[in-house]
Amino acid sequence: MAKTATSATPTPIAPADLAEGQPFLTPQRIRILGIGGAVVLVVALAVWFTITAGRRKQAYASTALDQCRDAAAQANFGVAVQCYTRVAASYSGTPAAYEATLGVAQTHLIAGQNELAITGLIDFLRTNPPPEAAAPANSLLGTAYENVGKFSEAEGAYRKASDLAGVEYLKASALLDAARAALLGNKVAEAKAIYNEIITKYSTSGAMTEAQVRLAEITARST
Repeated sequence: MAKTATSATPTPIAPADLAEGQPFLTPQRIRILGIGGAVVLVVALAVWFTITAGRRKQAYASTALDQCRDAAAQANFGVAVQCYTRVAASYSGTPAAYEATLGVAQTHLIAGQNELAITGLIDFLRTNPPPEAAAPANSLLGTAYENVGKFSEAEGAYRKASDLAGVEYLKASALLDAARAALLGNKVAEAKAIYNEIITKYSTSGAMTEAQVRLAEITARST
């Protein structure tokens, strides 16, 4: 009777780096893990520093802005402009810097220095600031133009402010300014069109009531 051959299961050969008795944390692995851990730590520290430094920077800028506002409130216009200019240069690209640039323009307007305000605002807008800064900058530019009798330019700046504003109330308010500038420039039909635009587009805003009143006044004068 023939014997049945039995096949034995082969025993797997362990890789050299996992040989029996050899620890997992070899000196080479410890060195690799140590380098990797150091890299992660450096990156984490860099991120933390960037975040905290940004917060500190904004905090310092806010404190500086308060000093500028105090100077302007006390009618120290020269000091206020220098202060705002310093903040804008020191914290370039931050919301504080944008606010400082607008602060310079506001101070010039209060001091009756409309041409300086116009020049500064045009230069600022050429840098393509974000809409949050560009909208009020155009509104201030419209005011400066209006103050020097450039009503067509004022209307255009106010319309731009309306286009860039992110809130319905601000959009409608800027259009009211644009309509006023149009009237001052003897563009009655254009002013009426702007008031009708407000009534149509922004019927839920408080500006609609004023637009209706102004439109009624224009109609009454023309009859």
